[in-house]
Amino acid sequence: MDDHAFEEFVAQARRGDPNASSELLRAFEQDVRQMVRLRLPKTLRSRFDSMDFVQAVWASFFSDDGGPERFDSPQHLRAFLAGVARNKVLEEYRKRTQTRKYDIGREEPLYVLRGGRERPLDVPSADPTPSQRLQAEDRLAQLVAGRPAIEARVVRLRQEGRTFEEIAEQTGLGERSVRRIFEGLKARAGELP
Repeated sequence: MDDHAFEEFVAQARRGDPNASSELLRAFEQDVRQMVRLRLPKTLRSRFDSMDFVQAVWASFFSDDGGPERFDSPQHLRAFLAGVARNKVLEEYRKRTQTRKYDIGREEPLYVLRGGRERPLDVPSADPTPSQRLQAEDRLAQLVAGRPAIEARVVRLRQEGRTFEEIAEQTGLGERSVRRIFEGLKARAGELP
């Protein structure tokens, strides 16, 4: 788009011509896409399409109060769009590399190549294994062995996920007594082999 056509386009935009926005998109979309592709790091290319960023650039541009009439020339508009594209890409890159929630380094593929074929990756469960459950039950049995029945009941209720307050209510003990029982269990746990 040359300077004369740009000036005419800006004049149409000032008059409120609805086709002005469409013309702007058509004239500068390829430029914005190239700006995004130049700035998009390899680590983000597999996760984002450049059009995601192009749309974000245009959304920022059209939500801005100044509109197209604040630009003197096509070069001025291109420079502005390049800056917005750079900022959008950098913002996403920072989010993906500096925030643990989106850390790209933590991502693992769901499928791995084994024997020339893609196979699903075995994902470990957060739940304990059967042997871990059995060991925990044995350890708990050792802790409450020879102790009063009320302590075993308190432990069972806690194992079910009850709060200290709920356990106190159901057993008729005070909440502090329930807590003392658990403190005693912790001390005994440290003494067991």
